[in-house]
Amino acid sequence: MKKSNTDIQMLGPRSVLEGNLVFAGTLFLNGHVKGAIESRAGTIVVGKNAVIHADVFVRKATIKGEIKGTVRATELLELFPPARVYGDINAPVVQMDAGVIFEGTCTINPKEETVSQTDQVSSTKHRENSKTDEIIPEAKGTIPLRQKQQT
Repeated sequence: MKKSNTDIQMLGPRSVLEGNLVFAGTLFLNGHVKGAIESRAGTIVVGKNAVIHADVFVRKATIKGEIKGTVRATELLELFPPARVYGDINAPVVQMDAGVIFEGTCTINPKEETVSQTDQVSSTKHRENSKTDEIIPEAKGTIPLRQKQQT
């Protein structure tokens, strides 16, 4: 059976997952995840009801929910309200709309550096069984960015 890169998976708002999630294709996530999420060629769409306490390593990410952890995308990272991201983000292209809450460091690297860094971090994470307190060396192009929603 031929494996398709257009596979679409969904974890709904009542889903709770603890551990490592590896997927292919596109993942629509609106539930709760604690651990690590990875797809070197995949796209993750984090819904507004999602609560993720995990490091995320994907090709493309669209975030509207809450993430506590490092988010690395090898192509594109999009943040739309009411997204809340507490952790570092890294991608060659980052789009952040007004109304997003972001507390962390934003690193924008050329595509090749992001892929290389994702490979390094991913293999280190697997060796150390997904420690979330690991300090990851920052690459060039680091921009400390703090944006809070105004009330």
